[in-house]
Amino acid sequence: MALSMTSDRAPEPLATPLGRVAFADETWTIDPRELQTFFQAEEVFWTADRTLEQWRRLLAGSRLLTARLEPEGARGGRLVATTRLWSDGAYEAKLYDVVTAKDLAGHGIASTLVTWALRHPAGGEVQRFVLETRDANRLYERFGFQDAEAHATIHMRVTAAELRARGIR
Repeated sequence: MALSMTSDRAPEPLATPLGRVAFADETWTIDPRELQTFFQAEEVFWTADRTLEQWRRLLAGSRLLTARLEPEGARGGRLVATTRLWSDGAYEAKLYDVVTAKDLAGHGIASTLVTWALRHPAGGEVQRFVLETRDANRLYERFGFQDAEAHATIHMRVTAAELRARGIR
């Protein structure tokens, strides 16, 4: 299913070697403890010191888009990927915490979440999207993000116009 130009509707489930993965906006429903456990299990270095209270505040100030294995057997419903979307609604939106479980990396889950986040109406009518990364640069370059500055992390940006030129927004 192709998403409309802006859509808060979740993408269709995606087939993976471990089963179908379903997408959802869990901003108001996820237990912050589950989120913290997922990031710890995936050894996400930038979230290592986040407390449950910090997770609660992060969720209160942004949208959390997730991917889960559809309920089938013992692993059903398992959280396998996330991204957070924050926006001021007018100038800039940012993607945070794009993480996919190591055992499902490379199956299009992160690409699906990023595409959904870039199209999501919670992003507003912004002029650009921003993210910071030290890895997965090629994933983001496919969306038009570019290295903005030379720092310890790469600050990548893509304009809404570039997203439109690529048929994403």
